[in-house]
Amino acid sequence: MVRSSTPRSTRTAPGRPAPVVRDFRGGGVGYRIEWDVRSVYDFIFSLSADAGSTEDMPAGDRRWLAEARASLPEGIREHHAALLANELCMHVAELIVVRPEIATPADFVAALAALDEATALRYMLGDVIQERDIAPLLERARQGDEVAIAAIGERLPDYRRDQYLAVLRDPASIVDHIVAVFTAWEVKFREIEPRVAAMLQRDVEAREDDIRTLAPGDLIEKTTGGLRFLPEPGINRVVMAPSYFARPYNFLFSDADWRLYGYPIADSALDSADPLEPPPAVVRLHRALGDPSRLRILHLLADGDRYLTEIAQALELSKPTVKHHMAQLRAAGLVTLTEEASLTYYSLRRDRLDEIGSELRRFITT
Repeated sequence: MVRSSTPRSTRTAPGRPAPVVRDFRGGGVGYRIEWDVRSVYDFIFSLSADAGSTEDMPAGDRRWLAEARASLPEGIREHHAALLANELCMHVAELIVVRPEIATPADFVAALAALDEATALRYMLGDVIQERDIAPLLERARQGDEVAIAAIGERLPDYRRDQYLAVLRDPASIVDHIVAVFTAWEVKFREIEPRVAAMLQRDVEAREDDIRTLAPGDLIEKTTGGLRFLPEPGINRVVMAPSYFARPYNFLFSDADWRLYGYPIADSALDSADPLEPPPAVVRLHRALGDPSRLRILHLLADGDRYLTEIAQALELSKPTVKHHMAQLRAAGLVTLTEEASLTYYSLRRDRLDEIGSELRRFITT
């Protein structure tokens, strides 16, 4: 999931606790890597439909997540389903990146509620409104100009045009609904936040050797489990935010001068009390290999890198279906995804093939 938005300034309020961020600047590259372990990202990611949708989250936390969501008032559940579970407005998370003083979920709710309507609208639509020349249209649309709304509608993706237009026509109410969801969810999230924060911290600490020894691009690819970052003009910060609720996926957000990866924390950072529980990496790997279409994709990639469209055409599958398969394969460490301008292509991780049998053998025999 890639998020883009318009440039915004960054300010730190005096006297507020700074987030835990470490800089790593590689020689010869034009960007720095920052590690941001604020659990407030997971506060937002936990409301995505993807959170808890696979066995990468232990059963106890999947159960907690389902029960906590179900316990929200009916109206809040409706707003959640319409605006955040389907990720329509999930890119409000970008507010965290540019506001380092947001240390807690409560801070985030307060910051979101305090945004003026125009700024809130840019955050909510930052995912799809990427053109820098659209600001005047957005302002006219915010004031109810139907001609401007129609002009923006022509630039919106077909699959969610009506939903985005609803945001354009009534941004104030949409913000109120989102704030209401986050306000209610903040109470629930307190129950699990200390344990989540500890896992996020363990993950970053375990990556110290990688941070010291890997080249920046290799560090990003290894941390995200196969997303290859190619330096882009203007991007001078790459923020790495460990996430428990994103597992096994990555949440991607970007702006004019930064990119953020909400990456899934490693298995080693998880709480684990069952000695007989198989490592999630083993489960992911064999789950990925248990589908004929995914095996065909791997066979296709063995002949060379392929664009998404090429894979879809070769297998006679829709692009969304191929994206789903590729997410499973990448989560299992079998493929690498590279974005280059507007193109996305996939590569086979051949070194991973040699580990397929050894990981299962190691779990069974030790």
